[in-house]
Amino acid sequence: MNMFEEIMHRLSSKTRMRGLFKDVHFEDMERIIDRMNSLLEEKRAAYEEDQAKNKEKEESIEQIRKILEEKGLSLADLGATEEVATKKRRNINKYTFEYVTKAGDTVQWYGSTTGRLPKDFQAYLDETGKKRLDCVVKQEDEE
Repeated sequence: MNMFEEIMHRLSSKTRMRGLFKDVHFEDMERIIDRMNSLLEEKRAAYEEDQAKNKEKEESIEQIRKILEEKGLSLADLGATEEVATKKRRNINKYTFEYVTKAGDTVQWYGSTTGRLPKDFQAYLDETGKKRLDCVVKQEDEE
């Protein structure tokens, strides 16, 4: 159970809260409650601000829709396509690397120039002082 879950568990029952605060002086409890109320007000203000921003956006969107409708236009007429909404994908070049293990075997490994390596490959690079790209046999098509 993480810390937040533990706190929520303790504060979800009046009996558990009573046990948690049994040795706490009432003035200390008042300070804790004041701080919690202050945090609550901050959260409430942030939530209301977000709601106001969302309402403004919705109103703007509705105004734009009305204007488009009046003019007889659609988003497609403006050049908007579904490609705009697609997530940009990273192109990672993949290579086939060749290295020699401590046992003397020549091994080929397929991967990229970033990320974790097989232990034998890392040991080979450490011993020889080579870089990953020095061990490239061939480059594969981008994925």
